[in-house]
Order: sequence, then structure tokens, then C-alpha cells
Amino acid sequence: MLSSRDRLLMAINHEEPDHVPLSFKWIMRTFLNDRAWRDQFERADWELRLGLDPILDLAYSPAWKLSPDVKVKIWREIVPGESYPLLFKEYCTKFGVLSQVVRETPDWPHDEYVPLWSDYMIPRSRSIKYLITNMEDVKTFSQLFNEPTEKEDEAFLQEAEGIRRFAHKRAVVVENKTLRMGDAVAYFMGIENMILKSYRNPSLIHDLLDILLEWNMKYLGQILDTGIVDIVNYEGWSESFFPPGPYKIFMAPRVKKLIEMTHKSGAKLCYGPRTPSDDLFNYFKEMGVDIFWGPDPVQGNKDLSRLKKGFGDRICFWGGVNSYVTLGTGKRRQIERATTEAIRILGPSGGFILSAIDSLDKHTPWRNIEHMIRAWRRVGKYPLV
Repeated sequence: MLSSRDRLLMAINHEEPDHVPLSFKWIMRTFLNDRAWRDQFERADWELRLGLDPILDLAYSPAWKLSPDVKVKIWREIVPGESYPLLFKEYCTKFGVLSQVVRETPDWPHDEYVPLWSDYMIPRSRSIKYLITNMEDVKTFSQLFNEPTEKEDEAFLQEAEGIRRFAHKRAVVVENKTLRMGDAVAYFMGIENMILKSYRNPSLIHDLLDILLEWNMKYLGQILDTGIVDIVNYEGWSESFFPPGPYKIFMAPRVKKLIEMTHKSGAKLCYGPRTPSDDLFNYFKEMGVDIFWGPDPVQGNKDLSRLKKGFGDRICFWGGVNSYVTLGTGKRRQIERATTEAIRILGPSGGFILSAIDSLDKHTPWRNIEHMIRAWRRVGKYPLV
């Protein structure tokens, strides 16, 4: 019987292992069935007992830390004419001040705090002022982050060693999710502004992405130097909002640099734009993307057969079953049918890891997860019939 690690790596390399791997991403769900997970190691052991293929996360903890020279101010105001209180945040650097203003709507999840990264700041309905609006802001932004200290890197290497020992003993895969470029641009200026400025002020987008690429490559180097990461998980959800032309200009060359750096270490890169077009998939093949996280036939409106036929010879697909609709609200037969269809379409010749897209959270009924697991056990063994 193959180990979980061998099974996943065979699938990524477009080989047929003993059965289709099933590897979930658990978001905001700290339990499996009715027991709490104390940490990712206990979670991995629980998944292995179920026959699933867990993946450990090695987070580069010193990443995206503000420089000690940066002074942060946050305050709240009631402003006449505004339906909700406003939250103000300033990053004061020696090159200038970056400021952000958001509405504290009832669904704002961060209390009276304004984080650096948050999906809740992307909509124009919530952000009155984005962090970056002009070239001066980009120059100021370049001073925000600090090089990791020796103490921070020592703590990271100690954590990495603990993960290495566990992963070796259990024969499971290790991934990292530290990297972000296009998503960061969307956080800092909003998706509409990101697209508009790619046409009207391309130098601003280029300069901002160059700063982000430099930091991403620094972090990636530290991650790969541990020698334990099998998959570099690059989160690019917002990058698929770029039309093909701007994507090829702004994102493809930079993402390719991260892919090449990853491949030199022997690791694989998993890329996760939300709903890329076929044109973008053609770029993914050219860039050397190993894994696409996110084929979703429901909310992503993806034709799984078309994906497999057009790109399955080069790209491993990770997903296939919708989480929020199919698993969140579906009946047993719907879930079994969706699971069976994903396996039979994407599974032949390898290049497929079954999962729920995009995650399982605390609202996903456990009985529905069980329906998916049972269907996978029934139809996921090679050779597929």
C-alpha cells in the first residue's frame, strides 16, 4: 500500500496511484466529526485513520512583518452622512504616510481593528479610501516590511524541524501558503482599481508588483531552504480578474519566476486563481504550473471534461466537488453523483486530487462530508471504471 505522500506525488506527476487521493482544506473548522483538533498534527492523524491524504502547513512566520520604524495609528469616528462608523488606519514611515479608511459595517469581523490583509476591505462599498492610490503610496509601501531577525528565523527553523519529523514519520506531504502578489494588490487598491490602473497607469502596477515579487522571492528562498516543502501553495484568487492581455503582461512573468525557483528545489507549485479563463490556463501551461487548486463545476462554472481534455496532460487538478452548495446544502445522492462524476472525468491517467472547493468550514454538515468520503471509497480505486 502506498504512503499518503507517495500517492499524492504520483497523482501530481500524472501517474495512477492505488486510488485517487482525497485531500481537504479545512478552514474555520477546528474539529473532525465531534472531536476537537489541538493542532495540525492531531488533525493529520485523524485524517490518516479515515484513509484521507492530509497535508501539513509550514507557515513562514516572519513573513510580512512591519518594520519597527513604521508607526501605526488606528481610530474610529462617527462621521455625519455615513450610515456606519468609519475606521481609520495610518502607517507612518520615514518616506510618508499610508492611510486607509473603511466602513465598520455590521458584518465587519475585525472589531475596531483594520488588518493589512482582509477580503472585507476589497469591496468599494466598504473601503472609502484604499491603502494605495498613487505612485507616492507605492514608494511609501516599499518601506513597510522588515527583514526577518535572526531570532525569528531560528524559531521558524525549529518549527520546521518539528514538522519535518512528523511528516517523515507519517509519510505525508508538506505545503506552504505564504506567497501572494495579485491578491495583495486587490487588498491594497480594490479589484476595479487594480484593473483600471493596469490600463491607465501601468507603471504603478508594475512597481507595486515588483516590490511584492522581491519579498515573495525572499520568503520562498527561506521556505525552500528547509528542504521539507513538497508543494508551494501560491494563492492568486484575485489574479483571474485580470483580462488575458494584462495578465500576460503583469502576472505571468512574475509568477513564472516563483515557479522556476520552486522547481529548482524539486518542489511543485500549486496555483489557485478563482475562475480563470481558458486563455489563462494556456498561460499556466506555458509558465509550468504543476497543480491548479479550484476546479469547481458549480460556483466556478467549470466544465470538468473540457479542463481535463485541454490541460490535464500538464496540470494536476485539485478539487472537483463544490463545497458551499453541493456539500453545504446537497442531499446524499447529489453529493455522491458529484463525487463520482469528478473522479471519472478528472481521475484517469492521474493528475487529479479530489477535494471540496474551496474549503470545508464550520458550517459544512459532517454527514455530507461523510457522503462524499463514502462515494470516493466506492469509485476512486484504480483502474477507474
